[in-house]
Amino acid sequence: MINKNVILIISGLFLSGCLAESMTLVQSGIGASQGRALQSAVSPALSFGVKQATGKFPVEHIIVREKERLAKKATDFEKQVISNYKTKISGSKKLIKPLKNNLDNKLAKINSNFIKVKTFAAENFKHNPRFSYKVR
Repeated sequence: MINKNVILIISGLFLSGCLAESMTLVQSGIGASQGRALQSAVSPALSFGVKQATGKFPVEHIIVREKERLAKKATDFEKQVISNYKTKISGSKKLIKPLKNNLDNKLAKINSNFIKVKTFAAENFKHNPRFSYKVR
């Protein structure tokens, strides 16, 4: 019976969040026992003061700063990749342009030859029918 009551009380502390608040007090007590009494006493007060002044805990400020740093690093990397590929594309365009001009010249030559063949056929293969189908 007592075991069940103790488990209920402990689970109530875990579920209500009171444990987290009490752990900050325990943490400062642990720090004080290790010879860092001043740091243990000032740290929660400083965190609370920053929270009151800015609306965020110091850890949240660090997280925001790191996110901005990573975003800047990612955009710098994207810019570098884009500039590299732009130079590669411009180099490819320089290589493709003569090939395209050469292809256009060959296509124009083929078209002119085709027109010559067409006109030759029209001029040389005109003939009158062998037999007349007109009624006499």
